[in-house]
Amino acid sequence: MKKKKEDSWVDEVKIDGNEFIGRKTMDYSMFNHGTFLPIRYQDKFLVNLSNRLVLGGNVSINLILDEVTYVAKIDMPNSTGRKTPAVRLLYSDKALKEILRKRLTCSYDYIIEYEKENDKKPNRIPEEYQEYIDFYKGEELDTFIMKLIPKNNIDIDEEVEETTDLILNENEDELKIIGIENLKEEIDYIYNYITSKGFEYDKDLIKNLYLSLKTKPFVILSGISGTGKSKIVELFAEAIGATYKNERFKLVPVKPDWSDSTDLLGYRNIEGKFTPGIITLVAYEAMKNPDRPYFICLDEMNLARVEYYFSDILSLMETKRVEDGNIVTEKLLSKEQFGRDERSFDKYGDVYIPQNLYIVGTVNMDETTFPFSKKVLDRANTIEFNKVSLGYNFENAFLEEVEPRVYHNDFLKSQYLKISECKDEKEIAIKTIEELIKLNNILEDYNQHFGFRVRDEIVFYMIYASKNNIMDFDKALDYCIVQKILPKISGSNGEVFEILVKVFNMLNNTKIYVSGYLEQKQINEMMQQSRCSQYKLSSEKLVYMIRRFVRDGFTTFWQ
Repeated sequence: MKKKKEDSWVDEVKIDGNEFIGRKTMDYSMFNHGTFLPIRYQDKFLVNLSNRLVLGGNVSINLILDEVTYVAKIDMPNSTGRKTPAVRLLYSDKALKEILRKRLTCSYDYIIEYEKENDKKPNRIPEEYQEYIDFYKGEELDTFIMKLIPKNNIDIDEEVEETTDLILNENEDELKIIGIENLKEEIDYIYNYITSKGFEYDKDLIKNLYLSLKTKPFVILSGISGTGKSKIVELFAEAIGATYKNERFKLVPVKPDWSDSTDLLGYRNIEGKFTPGIITLVAYEAMKNPDRPYFICLDEMNLARVEYYFSDILSLMETKRVEDGNIVTEKLLSKEQFGRDERSFDKYGDVYIPQNLYIVGTVNMDETTFPFSKKVLDRANTIEFNKVSLGYNFENAFLEEVEPRVYHNDFLKSQYLKISECKDEKEIAIKTIEELIKLNNILEDYNQHFGFRVRDEIVFYMIYASKNNIMDFDKALDYCIVQKILPKISGSNGEVFEILVKVFNMLNNTKIYVSGYLEQKQINEMMQQSRCSQYKLSSEKLVYMIRRFVRDGFTTFWQ
């Protein structure tokens, strides 16, 4: 008599109805990617597919667990050495994997402990640790329903009920996610929301913050202490639905002793357990909710050297690519960083910087802080908060409070990664590039010119600003120059002085003679001219830097 081949499917289970397919014992593969389907079960799955499964092909399916849908597939790989084709059920959704590990802890904990003790995966799970998944045909083709069978059904039922409530609450929030038809009006709403909270910021500042985040999800806010840099980040995030309460806004105080990325990404403790850092944790949650924006505010970012603790994240930001319609980066963490903590690797090993995570750093420039390198400045928009109006409009204290909204991430998400994607807006792009070439020609003579990254990010900013009527062309370009180009100019040699004067001449169509020195009268005239310049912000900053050079023999962008 032919012996029946052993596998992890339970044939003895009989459940009434034609929808029931079979019961699968949980094992390592089911917690991580899926399972091979035994020949005796293949037809039960294949009959519920809308398309015929062919060798080397696959069919996308939906797995439903507790009324939540997860994308998966059934495939038939090209395999050798098999008399009959193999069929697999596969999934990569991290949210689904997490639920399985959370609900079926008896099996999962056994696997983890076995690996630690034996340095290999278990071939089978002892009966006392076994837990199961029942598979059913869904009401529609390509749809399968899963039911978890844990060791303790009472506990799991309670947990299911609690989780379902959370899902329902989230779904209620989704109903409030609004489509963005008029961006200018939506930015006005954010401004009104912030004002109703008793904080007065210039509306152009709000517009600039929005455009900077949309261009690239890393922004630096600089200025003297007490100007509300951290507060504007909090209120901006709050206005679009990311708050402390729902944990989609995190304020992270930077510590002076940070010398590497472990506090942000994670580390192994003395027991070999991996402890995730704040960016890893938030990125993980953001990946599970791609439609909602998440914010991290690094407060007092330059209390430690940014290049020491943030360089890994900066490098990862430059690895962006489009994958399955989403902008992704390389993974935050390597396998070596987890050591032998397989459970943490399974959970966080695939985490990257998702397109709905926005990082804002606040900085003060004084004797207690560190300056920025050009590497950092090249990768960020730097927004200044130095102009302070100490007046207060008490009428605003009686404004009706504006309710926050829940925005879809499309409101902030970048539309472009490469300048070649901007061909529909090529007129704005070409006009911008023409001005940048003039500027770069001046800088190139002194080896201070910028590269393609700066060019592309300025072009993206200009397109977002112009095509949505958020700012006119000159004002938007003015912001780009003062945020992307001027912060990198500093020094004590005569070439720096010449650069500043020549850039001022280009922006204002003047012919101030560069002789290495300017009289105070000339500087005053330049200041007067800058106030009515089409590039007002850049011109005023240039005059400030020139005046500082004349006075101190050294100059920098920072006040």
